[in-house]
Amino acid sequence: MKAVIFSEPNKFSVEERSIPSVGELDALIRVHACGICGTDIHILHGEHIVRFPVIPGHEFSGEVVEVGSCVTGVKVGDRVTVDPNIVDRTCFFCRRGEINLCENLTAVGVNYNGGFAEYASVPAEQVYLIPENVSLDEAALAEPLSCCIHGMDRAGVRTGDTVLVLGAGGIGLILIQLARAAGAGRILVSEPDPGKRKLAALFGAGELIDPSSEDVLQRVFNITRVGADVVIESAGRKETAEMAPKLARRGGTVLQFGVVSPDKMVSLAPYDIFYRELKITGSFVNPFTHARAVEMLSTKQVDVLPVISHRFAMENISEALRVAQSRDAIKVLVMSQTG
Repeated sequence: MKAVIFSEPNKFSVEERSIPSVGELDALIRVHACGICGTDIHILHGEHIVRFPVIPGHEFSGEVVEVGSCVTGVKVGDRVTVDPNIVDRTCFFCRRGEINLCENLTAVGVNYNGGFAEYASVPAEQVYLIPENVSLDEAALAEPLSCCIHGMDRAGVRTGDTVLVLGAGGIGLILIQLARAAGAGRILVSEPDPGKRKLAALFGAGELIDPSSEDVLQRVFNITRVGADVVIESAGRKETAEMAPKLARRGGTVLQFGVVSPDKMVSLAPYDIFYRELKITGSFVNPFTHARAVEMLSTKQVDVLPVISHRFAMENISEALRVAQSRDAIKVLVMSQTG
């Protein structure tokens, strides 16, 4: 099979590899498409702990072509999506039901070879069937959608809430749709790119702010008078992370969803959290939300197809990675099967 190999930081190639073997509890998937995630970019640049060489890619879909002797939940021919996050089930956090905080968390496409290949072998228990009305392109985005669902659970959006989303990239656009589905009364979006602002409006944002030409703080308080009930930072930038608490109302919630570089620090006044009774929370991966993501794709409560801005054949991985790191991209798919 053909596979994308990250051999060391900033070095990658498309190579011929043997189709992976299938253990008794595994499923072999003929990969259709795999999304490029920020994690893949961090791995590429040596900013994420992995053991090179590795086949990256953890947002993927495809068709089951072989199953292990002890597998009963899926069969050959099933169309599937994959939850890449594998937990040990025995650590302190797993036994409390907080599996995303597992002390020994590993992932397909990070610790094990992933979806930037024509075939991927994964534990069958990580595989989720997709209904006929969900395309394989849509199913490739089930994993980021499942992470966003967990984020919305953490944010606690209530019917009628005013929600402010900072950043309308692929994740932000999904979060806007989830806020709408949760019953948000008003959705505000701050995003410098006009094309992304247009999509944000399509997905339910009623107030669009251009931070490159407007004072975001002033505009938000002009609209809301008191600030937003829920502020979601999805840009993954130090500047927006620092601004987010200032945009929330007294008693409001700030969700840090975007991945800011670990070496970045922000200034935050503890008195402000105390006096304004702010709730500041994070969101990490997708505990028990992958099935819900598939359901939301099936019921069309979330439309991920407009979020896909580019599709590249695996042979064009260099261009795919370049575009994924540009302002032009929203979500880039690497297509393993083009026939």
